[in-house]
Amino acid sequence: MAVDTPPDSQPVIVAGGCQETLTVGTSVEGRSIEACNLNGSNSEAENTLLVIGTIHGDEPDGRRVIDEMATSGAPANTNIWLIRDGNPDGSELETRRNASKVDINRNFPIRWKASDPSARTYSGPSPASEPETVALMNAVETIKPTRIVVFHQPYGQIDCPPERTAKISDRLSQLTAFKFECISGEKSGSPTNTYTGTFTIWVNSTFPETTAVTFELGLTTMQAKIQTIAKALKFLAADPTY
Repeated sequence: MAVDTPPDSQPVIVAGGCQETLTVGTSVEGRSIEACNLNGSNSEAENTLLVIGTIHGDEPDGRRVIDEMATSGAPANTNIWLIRDGNPDGSELETRRNASKVDINRNFPIRWKASDPSARTYSGPSPASEPETVALMNAVETIKPTRIVVFHQPYGQIDCPPERTAKISDRLSQLTAFKFECISGEKSGSPTNTYTGTFTIWVNSTFPETTAVTFELGLTTMQAKIQTIAKALKFLAADPTY
């Protein structure tokens, strides 16, 4: 049964506003997952940037970046889409996983691997078994972004984009002063030191014209740094060289 969407999972409709809003799917508990095309975006722009604030519900600061980006419109000749929360049930529960206790970021249908249901990184009963996974897949397939930045916590660094050059990661590092360093699977508790079924692996393995990268915020992020990151992402959207 669908439930009312909690206030913290509402789509961004603030000062900058959305010139278009797409419902790309729903959560296990029926909450909408929505994509906002930032006001002023140009669908004919050379590049389209998609920014995802949250996949793990206990990693909330990416939503603050989305909110900051939405306080003003898109720069000229850019096309920016925002998904504030890709796991609204997990955010409501303040847990990494969704309401079915699946780690969405291990559930994508590329290099998926079965895992222990009691693990914090439980990959689900089958690839793309979770509605949140399907919603994010729908978003990419519908919006067709050329660049995607997805936020996580708490390592305080910018990851290598799987199967891509490091140009975007390096540029984001220059713009934000977050270090650029590949994140090993071992760091996040993977016994094999490899990642399986992640969003960025799925995107970069499936869409040759798209580069998806993980941006890890720290345990806490000062508002001034949130503003710097939001500005950097708009700059990235406007820069044709990256």
